[in-house]
Amino acid sequence: MTKKMFKLACAGRGVQLSSIEKPVSDEELPIAEQLRVLSESGLWDFVDRIPVDDDQLHQYQKASEKYNLPILSGSWTYVLGKDDEVLKANLKRAHEVGSKYHNLMIWAKHADGHYVTDQEIVDYYLYTYDQAKPYDLTISFESHVDMWSEDFRRVTRVAEAVRSRGIPFNFCMDYSHCIFKIENEVEHAVSQIRGDKEAIRKLDPYNDDSFADEWLKQNMVVWTQVRPAAPNGPRNWWAFETGPWDGLGFDRPGRSIQYPFSNPKPGEWHTDEWHAHKLATTKELVRKVIDQYLEVDDSKMEIMTIDNINLAAYGTGWKYNMFADSCLVARFVRELYAERVAVHEARKRAENLEAFVNAHRG
Repeated sequence: MTKKMFKLACAGRGVQLSSIEKPVSDEELPIAEQLRVLSESGLWDFVDRIPVDDDQLHQYQKASEKYNLPILSGSWTYVLGKDDEVLKANLKRAHEVGSKYHNLMIWAKHADGHYVTDQEIVDYYLYTYDQAKPYDLTISFESHVDMWSEDFRRVTRVAEAVRSRGIPFNFCMDYSHCIFKIENEVEHAVSQIRGDKEAIRKLDPYNDDSFADEWLKQNMVVWTQVRPAAPNGPRNWWAFETGPWDGLGFDRPGRSIQYPFSNPKPGEWHTDEWHAHKLATTKELVRKVIDQYLEVDDSKMEIMTIDNINLAAYGTGWKYNMFADSCLVARFVRELYAERVAVHEARKRAENLEAFVNAHRG
């Protein structure tokens, strides 16, 4: 029997019908309009966004019911030693809007200025896990720039420490944050892996022991965020952001953690250097996620979000239709899923035939 596909959503920040006349910006469509656009595309199973206040909560509830699109997931950034009340409020609103998943991005620096330790991350995961229980929310921690996990070697250490306490470690894998660092020495340094040849090699999902393989083999990825990204992609010169790790410091052009999924038309992007082959690593990552989901009977992978978004290190200022680009990625995921199902079913039939022949040989 064919395994039912995991649920697929578009990140709320990506619902921008941008154009040369109206570039990607912080100004977003009204919530009801966002859900109408998502519903009419026919591509999405749910919406990924957390209401920021009670007014948004009511707007999402009303639009979700009207367009029959649940708000199943949302993410937020947290500073250890500062944001406990923010966490509690977010968990409550997430529950009230009907979410089942809440993803946490923990900043690399504590409120008092020190870099957070593995043990502090473990302790906060366990604390958050307990806080989310009354709301029946699955929490996850994410691989993300400027956060504790930007040194990707830390992820497995933290996961193992959490599991040693008898608690599952739920992971949200956004591999665009690894892909854009491939062949980028400055980004290697930011990740603290400059000079670590093995860690640098493991950024590439074409290696069979990449960080993606490492995380998938632990069957801890409950949520995959897919953002088209390119190795050492071009910086976003139409947007500027602050420095690495703690989000504070010198201003710099956007960090190139997003790459158009199709060739932008003249004037829609800040460079003419778009190459289809640059997306191969993103496509390989999606294939690996789908294969793990199909091959592992008790795979923890439950949701996938397409994460083109409107922030400076991503798509701010770009003038192609970002929502249309997200739809292209969603169609690719659905088509690839169907292809991989066919491959796996054919392989299973071949294995069954071989077993039958061996059993009756002679």
